[in-house]
Amino acid sequence: MATTQKPEIHRTTIDLDVKALEEAKVILGTTGYRDTVNAALQEVARIVKLRRLADRIRAGEAFAPSPEELAEMRRPRDP
Repeated sequence: MATTQKPEIHRTTIDLDVKALEEAKVILGTTGYRDTVNAALQEVARIVKLRRLADRIRAGEAFAPSPEELAEMRRPRDP
């Protein structure tokens, strides 16, 4: 796996919906405001990327292996 770079940090003050924040903390398994907001931002970006990839796969613009092909790719190989 690639090494993770330390993200650039921008300090700001924002008004938060406390009820939504508490719900997000439970869903994301985070504890503090900062961790919850950062995890939520990362999750939104991940979901959008997955949706875009799914759209490309449906349009025939990206490769998606079948379950059988995945099983074959994951099969242990003899050295």
